[in-house]
Amino acid sequence: MHRFLVPDLTHDAVALPEEEAHHAVHVLRVKAGERVVLVDGKGTVADAEIVGADKKGCTAHVHERRFIAAERKARIHLAVAPTKQIDRFEWFLEKAVEVGVDRVTPLMTARTERTRLRTDRLLRVAVSAMKQSQRAWLPVIDEPTDLHVLLQRPLPAQRYFGWCEGTPRSFMACYAPSGDCLVLIGPEGDFTHAEAAQLTAGGFAPVGLGEARLRTETAALAACTWMSLAQQAR
Repeated sequence: MHRFLVPDLTHDAVALPEEEAHHAVHVLRVKAGERVVLVDGKGTVADAEIVGADKKGCTAHVHERRFIAAERKARIHLAVAPTKQIDRFEWFLEKAVEVGVDRVTPLMTARTERTRLRTDRLLRVAVSAMKQSQRAWLPVIDEPTDLHVLLQRPLPAQRYFGWCEGTPRSFMACYAPSGDCLVLIGPEGDFTHAEAAQLTAGGFAPVGLGEARLRTETAALAACTWMSLAQQAR
């Protein structure tokens, strides 16, 4: 069945948000009487029936609701420098949502190649991936955030940054699946030495993600996949 994001599922009669309604009516061509699944992105999943679908919008009646608990007890937060080619960053975001992530922060560093992002577009990518993977929780997608601003926020005790220089410890050996974790992945040119020193002073440990030199989006997805699978293995 088709799935649609409806942020408020507290009432039996619901109207799909404008963008979801347009997709339902003009792309999927749903009809009255068709059964669909609605999700609010906060754990509620509803079995519903379309009662109206026309150029004015799309409405549905909720028959049954259920709450899906968060699949991870420990939160996975990735702060990743946006790539110059935005499709590569969007690819990472899509796959991270499918694999399992709780929060993604586009990270602005000294060497970040792209400084302008459309967060609304990133959110659409995340919503699509959430529906495709049949998840009940929508990750938080932050506005682009400067590194020094991120460091001033409350952070989990477990925090790491990918680092290509020297001989950092393997991330796979460091990560503890039982605790919330924040992982920073820098741009193509990596973090500067000054940024690395700032991160280390802020309680971040440098880690490696294998012997190969990975692209930004690949490194971020590798870290996300390891954390998600490590939690499932517990």
